[in-house]
Amino acid sequence: MAPKTVSLPDKHEQSTEIALFRYGLISSLLFGTLAAGELERNLREIAAKTYRIPYSTRTKVGITTLRRYLKLYQQGGFDALRPDVRADRHIPRAFPKELLHKAIALREEQPERTTAMIVNLLKRDPELKDQGLEVLNIHTLTTHLRQQGKTRRLLAQASRNYKRFEREHTNSLWQGDSMVGPWLPDPGAPGKKRRAHLFCFLDDHSRLVPYAEFFFDEALPRLERVLKVGILRRGLPKGLYVDNGKVYAAHQFEAACASLGIRKTHTAPYSPESKGKQERFFHTVRLQFMPEVETSEIATLAELNESFWAWLELIYHTTRHSETGQTPLERFQAGLNEVRSADPEQLRKAFLWREIRKVRRDGRIELQGNTYQVPTHLSGQKIELRFDPFDLSNLELWFDDKNLGKATITQQGREKHIAVERLVTQPSAQPTRPKSSLDYLAVLRAEHQESLRKEAGQLQFAQLLRKQPPSNNPELEKAEI
Repeated sequence: MAPKTVSLPDKHEQSTEIALFRYGLISSLLFGTLAAGELERNLREIAAKTYRIPYSTRTKVGITTLRRYLKLYQQGGFDALRPDVRADRHIPRAFPKELLHKAIALREEQPERTTAMIVNLLKRDPELKDQGLEVLNIHTLTTHLRQQGKTRRLLAQASRNYKRFEREHTNSLWQGDSMVGPWLPDPGAPGKKRRAHLFCFLDDHSRLVPYAEFFFDEALPRLERVLKVGILRRGLPKGLYVDNGKVYAAHQFEAACASLGIRKTHTAPYSPESKGKQERFFHTVRLQFMPEVETSEIATLAELNESFWAWLELIYHTTRHSETGQTPLERFQAGLNEVRSADPEQLRKAFLWREIRKVRRDGRIELQGNTYQVPTHLSGQKIELRFDPFDLSNLELWFDDKNLGKATITQQGREKHIAVERLVTQPSAQPTRPKSSLDYLAVLRAEHQESLRKEAGQLQFAQLLRKQPPSNNPELEKAEI
């Protein structure tokens, strides 16, 4: 049997991946004006992190290297970040052991010594006259010292204390991510099970969860719903911090954030530690909530979400956090003066999907198999269509950022966007009989429902939820969608 072959990316793909990694490191430094000293502080913070560097065994990037990447990008753009290929790339270059041992001793003796200074000292050492000084240069010695873990930063790291990043105000930044959830009966395939997934946003300052919900898929409409409901309940965040997943980079999601004045920032590639707070919350979910799901008889997505929301409000939000010294709810409420409320109509417009179409000579356009009539003077023009993916009968026309009114639907074959039609729906929760004398999640659900009847919510945005006008897409507002 022939051995299995593994196809490796070609040189261009490799260089592109490396360039993207380098761009991810410096992207936060490229836009906006940095105050005096802020650039150096940001460089130190980036260099302090650990990364999975493409096609390299190294996990750190030095400040000098980051400065070089910045200069390359400023002078030549993205392509300048592609690596240069050495002619002797795969040829090992010998370095005398005695020379390396001396260099390590000099660095350990005084960690603040630069590599250039060590090179100068070695070249003037009378004991090393016959030890191959011709191969000694700053670049080569830096490489060998790094491989031995004898860099200035690593040697001094034990004495340094890095303060964990945290935003100073409520709603300054929300971290967003998704988590794999439990298996539940598949509503579309009797006798089989389907994995649930949790979409979640977390306020960086208070650790409060504005909103989170389980779904049977990780599609864009799910992410949009979680952000939309979170904004209605807890106000507008100034920024979002998300990973590089497909849904977070979607054009529709980009447009929604821009319309609401929310700055969206992506984590640097290969740096999962940059979302530590979100990962800690997911760890708490796995430790405290998921085991109870296994011992209960939850059979529907709706019941899973009702249980999760009850645990979130009654347990997580009211438990003192070990780092902040406050409960997430207390810390969030203390910063209510920093919270911006959101108008439901503003949210509706922001989350309209957008696509470009060219108007035919007879004034017709097509979207998702439907035909619409627009004013004939737009014939031949490319216009932007804005629409609710749950209701294709209502189509707004935009040209040069001006609203031209609505198109008239003349032939409709699809009521919803195909991306919405593919979403897995789930029937409402049905009463279940607990396996033991105490179903913890059933108790929490009952307690949560009772508290909601007595008090609609301790935060001012709960009032906004009750007073908002009916949604134009009722499917989006159902818990099972």
